Amino acid sequence: MCLPVAAACLCLSGNAMAAQTEEGEGGRIRQEAAASAHAAADGEAFPASPRTREDGGKYRVALVDYDEYLPSSRQFYYILAGLEENGWISEDSLPFSLQQVEQENLPIDQMYEALVDADLGPYLEFAEGAFHYLAYEDEEKVREDLTSRAGGDIDLIITSGTSAGVFVKNLNLPVPMTDYSATDPVASGIIDSATEGSGNPYVWAQVEPSLPFRQLKYYYSVCPFQKLGIIVYGDETISGVPDIEASSEEIGFELVKYNIEECKRETAQELEAYYEMVEEKIARIAEEGIDAFFLTVDLINDTSRLASLLTPLYDRNIPVYLMDDVSYVQHGALMLISANDMENVGRFVADTIAKIFNGAQAGSLPCVYTSAPSIYVNYDIANRIHYPLTFEFLTVCDAIFTEEGGNEDG
Repeated sequence: MCLPVAAACLCLSGNAMAAQTEEGEGGRIRQEAAASAHAAADGEAFPASPRTREDGGKYRVALVDYDEYLPSSRQFYYILAGLEENGWISEDSLPFSLQQVEQENLPIDQMYEALVDADLGPYLEFAEGAFHYLAYEDEEKVREDLTSRAGGDIDLIITSGTSAGVFVKNLNLPVPMTDYSATDPVASGIIDSATEGSGNPYVWAQVEPSLPFRQLKYYYSVCPFQKLGIIVYGDETISGVPDIEASSEEIGFELVKYNIEECKRETAQELEAYYEMVEEKIARIAEEGIDAFFLTVDLINDTSRLASLLTPLYDRNIPVYLMDDVSYVQHGALMLISANDMENVGRFVADTIAKIFNGAQAGSLPCVYTSAPSIYVNYDIANRIHYPLTFEFLTVCDAIFTEEGGNEDG
């Protein structure tokens, strides 16, 4: 049984929250993960300090993503911030701020084009025309472009997510690649091992170990559920299904899973047809007797549709937990316990890129970064569905949002 809401109104005061100690279940969650948090580094052999290429020129970077996805843009910003922090990008030369990325929902292609035109200093530049969205471009043409550039036009390929990482890895180019934000780089085949080398000297991928598995353990510890619903778009590995199924077996809850095959979502007509299908699936799964729903990546990419799509779940007091992206809490999901510390992951990826430019073999560098979780909750949604929140849990939330998007930082 979960404890009832206790003195919840007091938790909207930042001063009151700051005065509290990290007690109870929320504090235990934070402390447990913080104890295991680490970022492996190999700084002694290969420094992160900036340098030019041997010919005195700038290192040239390409980027491959799958489609527009705000968390990917935010993580890319933090990688750039990490490169700025260690001197590879000149201070105050980034052509956009984190606030712009978040408030304007800047997609990575627009960020990339701005970087191409910017003077980032003497060490680094982004190659013109070397950005690709796999969802919208002919993959053979992307392959031809990257293969031709690998002959000397680019020094590094950054990939975002599972699909882009698998695609570039399979090209077997003689240019190092660094992948970030893939759900499970080992299971998807980007790298062979998170701890024993990637299996390819040119390939590196950031690994957040068993992310959905750990998230579901956290959610279950806040309020146990017996029957969890998920709707998976496309590749089950990208959505973390193996970890979700392993969590189901270990914890002992039943999993109700619906699948949606990958489909075109480019035109307005295609998008409307897709979201009509998602709406129907959510309405059906809400009637399956589930007592929690886990929103996985890439199912709903338009946060303006979130509130209406989740209505069938909330009408039955079913909490909606997130796999990714705090902005979804702002727009109407109940809770995110995020085990992805974007700022420090950005530093980790940036340091890896720096070490590669300083001579390190990409496939030999540490891949694992284990984050301490951040906790975000939508207070209005919790009240709407009568979700039990303890005072102790609320005191350790990083932010408490209202359904309209306001928040009080914890």
